[in-house]
Amino acid sequence: MTTEEFSNEFDTLLNSYSVIDKFGKGENPSTIELDEYEKSVFLTKAQEEIVIDLYSGKNPLGDSFEKTEEVRRYLSDLIKTYTTTEKKTGYVGLSKTSIFFELPEDLWFITYESAGLEDSRLGCMNGEEISVIPISQDDYFRISGNPFRGSNKRRALRLDNGNGIVEIVSEYNIDRYLVRYIARPDPIILTDLPDNLSINKVSEKTECKLNPVIHRAILEKAVKLAILSKAPSAGSNK
Repeated sequence: MTTEEFSNEFDTLLNSYSVIDKFGKGENPSTIELDEYEKSVFLTKAQEEIVIDLYSGKNPLGDSFEKTEEVRRYLSDLIKTYTTTEKKTGYVGLSKTSIFFELPEDLWFITYESAGLEDSRLGCMNGEEISVIPISQDDYFRISGNPFRGSNKRRALRLDNGNGIVEIVSEYNIDRYLVRYIARPDPIILTDLPDNLSINKVSEKTECKLNPVIHRAILEKAVKLAILSKAPSAGSNK
């Protein structure tokens, strides 16, 4: 759908619902009226909730991310790969060998990550890619000394350091960090917004970038969110 189609169909679907009058008799039903900014907020929120549901497996198929071809197509436009060799300094790690990297700003969910080794001690394994395993701080202190579950020639450990920085713990020097991830979708903005308004730091008119197959699901969920947002005020007037 284009932004114009989203806007027009939003109004049509929304106005098919009635708000019961304050006496609860339904004799004077009134339509809900929203401006383009409000509709954009609901559309963006609906889009984000649907992406989260698809990623976590809360979808009509009952399958998790990448388990079926259909779900992969829904999220394919959001999958990105990021590689960096720039190590961040000024951070104190849990290990003497900790290395810090900055994550991309639009990262939402990591689906795969690896590290490239650059260490002469590795011999023929020098330059190999190894898996990076995410763990919590509690888990780190519990397994850090375990040669099978801690960092080794085959795996490094990743801890989240906050503010878009990750801490990679490895017994060997790491030259590069690769992460494949699901990006936060761009907002759906139906028209250019005034200077004092923005959605996810964007104020320009923005089309939905997701697979058109789920556009209608986004629209229907957005309308439901709009109706629910009006329900408390409608109920308080009874």
